Amino acid sequence: MNKIHLYKSVAFFVLLSLFSCEAIIMETDITDQKVVLSAPYDKAQFFSTGVTFSWENVTDATEYHLQIAKPNFENPLQIVLDTIVTNTSFTQQLPVADYEWRVSAINSAYETAYSSRSFTVVSNDNFQDNTVILDTPINNLSTKIVQQNLKWMPIIGATSYQVQIFDQSNSVISDQTITTTNLNYSFAEGSYSWRVRAINGTLQTLYSSRTILVDTTVPNTPVLLTPLNTSITTINDIVFKWNRAPIVGSTEKDSIYIYTDVALSALQLKSEVSSPFSKNLDPGTYYWFLKSFDMAGNISDKSSVFNFTIN
Repeated sequence: MNKIHLYKSVAFFVLLSLFSCEAIIMETDITDQKVVLSAPYDKAQFFSTGVTFSWENVTDATEYHLQIAKPNFENPLQIVLDTIVTNTSFTQQLPVADYEWRVSAINSAYETAYSSRSFTVVSNDNFQDNTVILDTPINNLSTKIVQQNLKWMPIIGATSYQVQIFDQSNSVISDQTITTTNLNYSFAEGSYSWRVRAINGTLQTLYSSRTILVDTTVPNTPVLLTPLNTSITTINDIVFKWNRAPIVGSTEKDSIYIYTDVALSALQLKSEVSSPFSKNLDPGTYYWFLKSFDMAGNISDKSSVFNFTIN
């Protein structure tokens, strides 16, 4: 390696080191902070297999490292759970056994020491105290996909699950008892809620529920108003106006596209907007149109394309 290449390589690694150090310096050091565990208390005993772990928020932490060992971390037979979460609570199904759990707070550069406690799942006699954790779809989902796979986490000891679906008038449109932990269901357009409970003989958990909005209707196409097509102005502050009749369903929004060429290849601006919308532009000729979209993922046709000139 000649001297020039050597100097370049050294300079590169120096810059890389400085950048890495700067990134670490910019992140807040949380190593001296402590994760305060809330529940369960130390040496707690459970008579159901669903255990919810919770702890207090640590300032400047972005995630938490949660681990569960059986029977403890000093002499573990099994690491039952090792996960990273962003919330300050987590629910896990655990068979009858002795356990230890611990939590560490982390960010991109630092982590705290672990805080730990022990607990025992004595039995599942209080089966009804378990909570069904719903998986997918997410709560309050707006979607154009009518076929949905309703999924939830299994409950230890459950022999079946009762799944109910309600329409927007709160009428039951489906009531099924199944042994699997998922149900494929095809929704018509509309708002729904669905709920699940676990069953073991005469014992039943409470229902866990979520809502979903199915919207398959494309928004109406915007109708351009001003600036008028082929209009000429000496004013740089242009006020764009248009109309669009809203459709009941998921939230609808508009996007404006402004180009500086008739082929619509030189994009000047693309932005989510509402009418009226003002934009200061340099002298020249511009071509613009709008599209509308909704939170379910439906997209309208492109509006007419108008052009105007600023002298």
